[in-house]
Amino acid sequence: MGRIADTYDDKKSPIHVRDFKKYVTLANIMGNEELVKLSKAGELSKITLCRPPLNYLNLSLLQKLYEILDSFGEDPKCRALLLEAEGNAFSAGLELSEQTRQDSFLLLEKFHRVAQALNSFPRPTIALVRGMALGAGNELLACCDFVFASKNAVFGQPEIKTGSMASLAPLILPPLIGCRRMMEMVLTGNLINAKEAEQMGLIHRLLSENELPAAVEELLKTFKSFSSPVLALTLNVARQSRIREMETHLRESEAVFLNQLMELEDPAEGVKAFLEKRQPKWKNR
Repeated sequence: MGRIADTYDDKKSPIHVRDFKKYVTLANIMGNEELVKLSKAGELSKITLCRPPLNYLNLSLLQKLYEILDSFGEDPKCRALLLEAEGNAFSAGLELSEQTRQDSFLLLEKFHRVAQALNSFPRPTIALVRGMALGAGNELLACCDFVFASKNAVFGQPEIKTGSMASLAPLILPPLIGCRRMMEMVLTGNLINAKEAEQMGLIHRLLSENELPAAVEELLKTFKSFSSPVLALTLNVARQSRIREMETHLRESEAVFLNQLMELEDPAEGVKAFLEKRQPKWKNR
């Protein structure tokens, strides 16, 4: 979300600025093939977002993701959950073309249901990030217990650049990175690289591409060495403040987004400008 091509130009990124708008167009015209895949490798359950190249979170993908999270959390053979994505990006956020007055309520509701399901999933959750994790994509990571990222990963909350706002970041980022860094992310829309994300506590470890699978396997091995019920109880206690914060203030955030933000003219102009690949012309109303 946002004019990402104007804020990030790292030649090492798998998605270059010159190609970004082309990829947005491609994502919008792709068919509705399998959007989310569930697989298992031993005691590790794996969810893969399958809407490359940018893995925008649309209504169909969010519905499928929620159904998967809701259906197999109590599987006794599952010791941990891995969340990753196909292609060269984790997720560039919520689908821009569905952020209209007609669809915003349903889109936000489905995204928040996914975030809540991930936030309270009964096993440790691990996110594996390659490339962009922006907007709602970055917020999904904040709902995971562990985040491993490749060196080309990029993070941010650029919603404000398209006349929108982050609905979860103000609630779930402060415990991770502090209020000041959260304010910087949501009010400037600036992106941060993986090294800075590791330094501020947004991710746990910055790794090379070939080190990522080994890091996940090492963590799973650690989990397997513990008593399952003790790990579950510890996980529940460790998450309490995160879950309570979301449950307490989520409805307030939704009310501002749906009843105030979406009543303005500028959000529609922001989305329209982005899809038309031009600078927005704000009416300030």
